[in-house]
Amino acid sequence: MERWARTGEAAGGRYFWCSDGLIVREAGIANMTAAISGALDEGDFEQILQPVDDGE
Repeated sequence: MERWARTGEAAGGRYFWCSDGLIVREAGIANMTAAISGALDEGDFEQILQPVDDGE
């Protein structure tokens, strides 16, 4: 995340994501909101948060 803070990726290093998780660098609702907003701006949101199949 420190590298991304320098390069501006992942909303300036505010988050890290992989296929089954999202990690926000700093705790708190404001920081989570900023990370999700950054993911939307960068086009990552739909890859990060995918709908869960309920089996029906």
